[in-house]
Amino acid sequence: MAEIKLRGISRSWGSFVGVDAIDLEVRDKEFMVFLGPSGCGKTTTMRMIAGLEEPSAGEIEIDGELVTDVDARDRDVAMVFQSYALYPNMTIYENIRFPLRMRGVPKADHDRLVRKAADMVELGEYLDRKPRALSGGQRQRAALARAIVRQPQVFLMDEPLSNLDAKLRLTMRAQLKHIQRDLETTTIYVTHDQIEAMTLADRIAIMNKGKIQQLGTPDEVYNDPNHIFVASFIGSPPMNLIKGSLAKGTFTGPNTQVKNLGKATHKNVVLGIRPEDMEVSSAKGGNFLSKIYSLEPTGDQTLVAAWAGEQLVVAKGHRTFRQAIDTPIAFTFLKDRIYLFDGETGERLRY
Repeated sequence: MAEIKLRGISRSWGSFVGVDAIDLEVRDKEFMVFLGPSGCGKTTTMRMIAGLEEPSAGEIEIDGELVTDVDARDRDVAMVFQSYALYPNMTIYENIRFPLRMRGVPKADHDRLVRKAADMVELGEYLDRKPRALSGGQRQRAALARAIVRQPQVFLMDEPLSNLDAKLRLTMRAQLKHIQRDLETTTIYVTHDQIEAMTLADRIAIMNKGKIQQLGTPDEVYNDPNHIFVASFIGSPPMNLIKGSLAKGTFTGPNTQVKNLGKATHKNVVLGIRPEDMEVSSAKGGNFLSKIYSLEPTGDQTLVAAWAGEQLVVAKGHRTFRQAIDTPIAFTFLKDRIYLFDGETGERLRY
């Protein structure tokens, strides 16, 4: 069992607060992703769990043991870094073997454990090579094998795929998820890439300004965002956010009107609608009327963009949809997929 509990964890440097009183429970065998922009506190939180950073306040518990003041080497966690951190003068075999030597594992077990870890990441035939002879993806797999060979209670992964190209990231995501399920090891993964978060996580902790803005499954944070920040951070293209007002259940904004949204009145409202939840037509009518600003065929769909005041609104049209720039366009919103947010606080409004 390797459940992780954070109780009021904070980290500050003078007046600057990097992590602000976080409470979180990571379940045994869970794949937890910390997602957020640069500077939101996600890596600092991971480093405190690893013991590489000392909390300014709060407690950290791993597998029922309080480890807040325990040295990093005694926490039984293994880290995988963005930079691979392989020893260039060692072969891949020796790089993977290194943690076994440091932890005093009997030498008779080394070869079996190294080859088992290498086979899990499909590096068995490269063990006699130096890191410089491998591709970026192979080096990242070697770093992963070095973490696996330790058989730790917890894996901590700090943006391990960000140095890889798009095709390699896709392959490595699949391998990471498969390996984590096989090993059943509690894993915390830090990333700013929402695609990685959505595809890998059991649950996502979306962080902003040192706090967890929302915690939930990928489906929950995508379909039920609790804040305008979450709504705009998850999704590609991101959710459209149109500023306006609500009067007796009718939303009015630039080029936009939506009726029958309850009976409430609210002067400062932001309406959110995802690109895939809009029907595109060249006919008059619909909730949004404008002119086509850009048309982007991507093969499986066509992205249609138009201005709503100073806000560019993007809809996903059928892959065969074609119209000239400046042609009048209408978007119809799916009523049960509309979100409303307070324009001042960003909090979700639920009427």
